[in-house]
Amino acid sequence: MPHVRVAGPLLEDADMNNTPLNQVLGEQLIDVRQAALMFNLPSYWLSQAKERKARRIPHYRVGKLVRFKPNELEAWIIAQQSSGEEAADA
Repeated sequence: MPHVRVAGPLLEDADMNNTPLNQVLGEQLIDVRQAALMFNLPSYWLSQAKERKARRIPHYRVGKLVRFKPNELEAWIIAQQSSGEEAADA
């Protein structure tokens, strides 16, 4: 009978045990409060699903929690500023 591994850690590489989590994920995720403070945004934009959807704010659901990648939020803010400038020029 062949050896079949039934269960094991998701990341089995031995080197992964010494790798910081933000290197595995690519970037550390931040919560609503941190994102609001970092980017000077109203926290209700980030915490309320209706506002996030209406504004198309990039986010991640981790169970019941909402998390953000700072680089994605920064790119979103820049895109919002550029689209606002284009609308003003028209």
